[in-house]
Amino acid sequence: EIIRAAAARQESNVRIGGGPGGYQAMEQHTFENPTFLRSAIEGALYARMSGTAPEGAATEFMGRTIIDMGVALAEARGERISWRNKDGLVDVVMQRQHTTSDFPTLLTGAGNRILMEAYATAQTPLKAIARKRSATDFRPITRARIGEMPSLKKVPESGEVEYGTRAEAKAAFSVSTFARIFSLSRQAIINDDLGAFADVNVAWGRASADREATELVSLLTANSGNGANLDDGNPLYTTTRGNKAASGAAPSVATLSAARKSMRETKGLDGATPVSVTPKFLLVGAATETAGEQVLTDLLANQVAEVNPFAKRLQLAVEPRLTGNAWRMFADPAEASVLEYAYLDGAEGPIMRTREGWTVLGLEFQCILDFGCGLSDWRGSFLNPGA
Repeated sequence: EIIRAAAARQESNVRIGGGPGGYQAMEQHTFENPTFLRSAIEGALYARMSGTAPEGAATEFMGRTIIDMGVALAEARGERISWRNKDGLVDVVMQRQHTTSDFPTLLTGAGNRILMEAYATAQTPLKAIARKRSATDFRPITRARIGEMPSLKKVPESGEVEYGTRAEAKAAFSVSTFARIFSLSRQAIINDDLGAFADVNVAWGRASADREATELVSLLTANSGNGANLDDGNPLYTTTRGNKAASGAAPSVATLSAARKSMRETKGLDGATPVSVTPKFLLVGAATETAGEQVLTDLLANQVAEVNPFAKRLQLAVEPRLTGNAWRMFADPAEASVLEYAYLDGAEGPIMRTREGWTVLGLEFQCILDFGCGLSDWRGSFLNPGA
């Protein structure tokens, strides 16, 4: 009986508009509902700018101009705006103030979709190798690393249990802000010119991904290719650490085997405990891509000596911003992270904000990327200078 009563009350509210959201429930999928209308217009704007087919209600607005879309928004809000017919006579007068933020918001929403699509397709493979973190502000993000527990010692009868210590290390980096501004003129809006706006968002998406890649690559190429300095003042790769080959050579079963052996034998912070890092990625530049593909190809071997032990064990990652013949091995960042990156408050990728232009008539769009990256440790990677 309770369920029946609740169902009858709900049906009554929807039918006659009684109770909170009654009429909205009736009209939620019609153009009389401003929220539904805004979603349809945003979908149409996105389809026109991206060149894709519209979906659902967005089809209704594909043939309309930007001005027509703005009029529809105003009317859905119960507003009447003033404009002139072909004879120059005023057909409609303003009933109440038009909400000027509606259309910029829709352009921003559609533009962000194009921005993020272009950004996603231009991602660097270094992000798959790096560990992602989140920053709450622009202060340095410090990661403290605690070394291995001391080895257990045998306790003789009536003997005392000895204390042990653990080594510590830390690394830090900060998030920085990168931004640019683009204006969509009043003439472009009236002329229904969305092509330039779409092209700018695509370019912004690619530029944002390029900025992230450039920042990450610089960590590996600093100090003449030996990598940025860690907290001990030494570069990421050194022969003293044992994570750099003494002489360069192209990727082969022999050189990959030597690199893997070095990573397996890597010691922890105490300098004694093997951490046995497992390589997962082979990172190369464009110059070494073919050699990387060849050395990771699975062969139909007739003898044990002909078996390729690295086929299907290593993933090839190609970053064209890495010049020269050097190649690197990386472990899974979940096991032993070397590169780390972060966004402000977890807002991944670029975002766009809008305001009405003042000195220039039209709309101004601001693209913002809050991104930072740094090195956390050296134990998860190996460098061969190549040949």
